[in-house]
Amino acid sequence: MEALLASNDYKMPTLKRGQEVEGKVISATHTEILVDVGGKSEGIITGRELSASRDIASKLAVGDLVNVNVVYQENDAGQVVLSLRKLSGEKRWEDLAEKQKEGSEVEVLAQEANRGGIICEWFGLRGFLPASQLSKTPSKLEDLVGKYLSVRIIEVDRATNRLIFSQKMPGKKDLGDLIKLLAKVKIGEKFEGIVSAVLPFGIFVEINLDGTKGTRGSKGAKVETSDSSDSSVPSVTSKLEGLVHISEISWEKVDDPGKIFKVGDSVSVVVIAKDTTTGRLNLSIKQLLQDPFVEASKNYSKEQKVRGKISKVTPYGVFVNLSEGVEGLIHISKIPPNVEYNSGQEIDCEIEAVDTASRKISLVPIVTEKPILYR
Repeated sequence: MEALLASNDYKMPTLKRGQEVEGKVISATHTEILVDVGGKSEGIITGRELSASRDIASKLAVGDLVNVNVVYQENDAGQVVLSLRKLSGEKRWEDLAEKQKEGSEVEVLAQEANRGGIICEWFGLRGFLPASQLSKTPSKLEDLVGKYLSVRIIEVDRATNRLIFSQKMPGKKDLGDLIKLLAKVKIGEKFEGIVSAVLPFGIFVEINLDGTKGTRGSKGAKVETSDSSDSSVPSVTSKLEGLVHISEISWEKVDDPGKIFKVGDSVSVVVIAKDTTTGRLNLSIKQLLQDPFVEASKNYSKEQKVRGKISKVTPYGVFVNLSEGVEGLIHISKIPPNVEYNSGQEIDCEIEAVDTASRKISLVPIVTEKPILYR
């Protein structure tokens, strides 16, 4: 067999952990799916990997082509262990976007409660159900943890990994009031607000269009009503809630908004975007602050020789800390083939370009030794 393979110049593909490959389904049961990925033996999707992707796996049939990821190169039976999780994740985001358009309900599992609402899970995707969007508010939000809830999707954004649920759907009048209220908000307008929820992807801030600070609430761009002398005619307050995405909190990188804010904190924000169709209101904190990069970058110019410390090594290049709040990037294409860099290492560079608009300084390493292939 070896001689036959050698005579035909056949090369067995080498599969690596995490690699994405295309294969053909050769067997599909409720306990396992076998996939031909061109290796020395078939690949298998079973156990936890099968359970995590049951919605996708149940639709596969013999002969189907499918993209899978390598979990382990070989198990005890010599099979390649595969996963459908990436494909499932992509499909689920698409499904949620479609369900949002349709206005259909989904069942989510309440996993965790905080002061602003409930963190829920839907087929491995985590989203947020604000307390203000609950159909019935329990005495303690923790009482909902572990229960399945019927919700609709009011916001789905795969790019920012943001998923917001609601058990309420605005009536025509409420939606009309919301549109009128959002119409009064101008891009660039500044407000003093109150943090109403803190989440991994950002914070929600309640603002008051009448000029006073908001009171503690929860997410939405929502309209609140209050009783008047005529109970049949609700009066609309001027409170709205918007999202300060994690990227809009500070000019410096923020890993955990919870380390900076807590519910009830006062904060200054500026409106950077709004959408009257979805009721989305986007706010920013950092846009009200002076970008330290702009001032610090004035000390740097093209062809200037600088020395800095490597802060991070990535597949696309090396980040070098030049001064407080200022980093430069040595792109991977600028690194000689025989040179390796490590975090914490000090190196000499030359500035190739300074772009204050995109907050980037491009660097070129100063090589003191000739590369191996140099002639």
